[in-house]
Amino acid sequence: MAVIQKLRNSGWVAVVIITALVLFVVGDWISGKSSVRGGNEDADVIANMNSEKVREKDLDAVVREVYQTEKENDPNYEITEKNRSQLFTKAWTELTKRRLLYTEIAKAGIEVSDEDYNEMMVGLHPDESIKGDPSFQTNNQFDPKKVEQIFRQAKGNAQMKARLADYVRKMKENELTVRYSTYISKASYKSKAEKKYEYISANQAVSGKIVSLDINSIPDKDIKVTDDDLNAYLDEYKEKYKYTQESRNIKYVVFDIVPTHDDSAYAYNNAYSTAAGMKAQTTPDTMGAIGYIARNQLPEDAPAEISNLVWNAPMNMVIGPVYREGKFYIWQKIREKADTAGFVRASHILIPMSGKLPDGTDIKDSIAAQKKAIEVFGQLKAGAKMEELAGKYSTDQGSAKMGGDLGYQDPAKYVPEFGAFCKQGKAGETNIVKTQYGYHIIRITGPMDYTKIKFIQNEIEITAGQKTVKVVDEKSRNFKNAVKNDFDKAVEKSAIVPRVLKDFTTDQKTIAGVDAASDTRSIIFWLFDKKRQTGDVSEVFAFANKQVIVKVENIKNIGYATLDNVRSEIEPLVRSKMKAEKAAAKMADAMKSAKTAEQLAAAVKGMVTSLDGVRFGQNFIPNMGQELQVLGVAFGAKVKSTSIPFASKSVAGVLFVDKRDDVQVPTSVYTSADQIDFMNQPQYLSNRITEVLNKSAKIQDYRYKFEWNQ
Repeated sequence: MAVIQKLRNSGWVAVVIITALVLFVVGDWISGKSSVRGGNEDADVIANMNSEKVREKDLDAVVREVYQTEKENDPNYEITEKNRSQLFTKAWTELTKRRLLYTEIAKAGIEVSDEDYNEMMVGLHPDESIKGDPSFQTNNQFDPKKVEQIFRQAKGNAQMKARLADYVRKMKENELTVRYSTYISKASYKSKAEKKYEYISANQAVSGKIVSLDINSIPDKDIKVTDDDLNAYLDEYKEKYKYTQESRNIKYVVFDIVPTHDDSAYAYNNAYSTAAGMKAQTTPDTMGAIGYIARNQLPEDAPAEISNLVWNAPMNMVIGPVYREGKFYIWQKIREKADTAGFVRASHILIPMSGKLPDGTDIKDSIAAQKKAIEVFGQLKAGAKMEELAGKYSTDQGSAKMGGDLGYQDPAKYVPEFGAFCKQGKAGETNIVKTQYGYHIIRITGPMDYTKIKFIQNEIEITAGQKTVKVVDEKSRNFKNAVKNDFDKAVEKSAIVPRVLKDFTTDQKTIAGVDAASDTRSIIFWLFDKKRQTGDVSEVFAFANKQVIVKVENIKNIGYATLDNVRSEIEPLVRSKMKAEKAAAKMADAMKSAKTAEQLAAAVKGMVTSLDGVRFGQNFIPNMGQELQVLGVAFGAKVKSTSIPFASKSVAGVLFVDKRDDVQVPTSVYTSADQIDFMNQPQYLSNRITEVLNKSAKIQDYRYKFEWNQ
């Protein structure tokens, strides 16, 4: 645990002070950054949950906590565009848990007492997360005295005490969640009637015949579906069509702005001209220079050809242009210095103490893990490739995808045993190291590097020129002019393939074909404007590399669906239901003269299917599929009788029941404990409970209105 590790060194207080300063900046992201400011007193509302307003300040407090945790876990953690989004997403998830899940837990009266907590930390049965934390171990064994020592050290330091209090809070929240999920799982109780039903449905068999008539034998022209029919169906199944969140169904067209050959040539010439200009300078222009940075801090989009060369390049040397994914990169190293913290590059293969390896090998215990690690180590020494072995054996999926490569890292970031070998090992050296996670076959692939550099990076992107953009402008304008009152006709006339997106909500950040999150945000603003109506067509959204025109197909408000919301969805269902009823009526008429299954089938041009030992619990009928209504009739009709005609999902039918087993339910069925159901396990229930609470809270998310949510 990073928090405990920080307590051990004298620099911990300094880290806290720096963290506090950075948090001030984080807070600035939220405070006063709404895109919808003005005199509106609700301009800072970021969501509604259970009809209560959630404001920016509520999220601000949680963002600060999450940031502080990230900084404690990784002192080098810096806020970038990429992890800023992750930071806010984590804070949002935590905020909804506190507002919904933890509120329900409190209502249930579930608590973690001080006695419980002490038992979890230093008792006879400590929490598994505590036992497995190296900070609380001596010689790889859990040491409760070390826990007590660390907490005593924190008594005289307010900052340390605050950090530990946060750790305790998180532990308690996790324990509360586990207890609540367990409580819910235990509340699932099967009555005597349910146990009887389950036993009979699993063991009772029915034999006989069914005459079925495919509902598609009824022509469409014979079925007239009216709004009254649709409304009756919608009223019957209204709970199924109930919305807990605002959403939109849209249809849209995308006009991509693709750079031409001339545009690419222009960027190519520009890149080489820029590189030549940089080489010609006697003193580099350091405006906008990046650094000082270590090996593991290079920009993620940096081409390997550049990032590998720049480190050992002579001072002021210009590297590039190098092309990658639509950009030309040009780098120039301008400064270099040595740092006290070194970075080493390593690859590893992790064999866990128990579990299955990617190749299917089942590791039963630590002895089997050690044996397998020695075997894989032998293959590596014999010349096998690390990349292939990592993919075959390593359970660290993240590094396995990279051939075991962990990149350049500070050895102090690793668990102690792993980090010690990485720090002391020489390039090319390979060894087996045991940690709390299992056995690691480690190879040092790069020597310890203490260098930090400062460099200039120029990026020349291949973008569409004015001529290219003008051509796309003309296409999109022509389409918009052709739309008028009929979007679909314009699509057909223009031979454009439209895209369809259903149930689009405000918390989604991507639209297929629209790359940038800021572009999606612009469309969301338009879609969820209070004035928006079904059928509205947008003006042309002119983005950097594409233009988009959107039509609102359906507006779904919180509450029960209207007929306009679901007409296209339920009309086929109502039509099928009416066909089934008409087919059943046809069979009822034929039964007036038909006496046997075969006679009835001949009269209606249907099919006879034998039911030979069909069981209700199997949920299907051979040669017919999943027809639950048929099964219901089979187990409900009297033996040696003919059922009345009934309508099912895809057939109308009549059952001739010859035999049904007389099943006696043994006493043991009622007295035995309920079987363990995976779906009812506490670990699984935790996620299900969260989903249910989020849905029932009718969360309306307005984060899209704020600049910090990009």
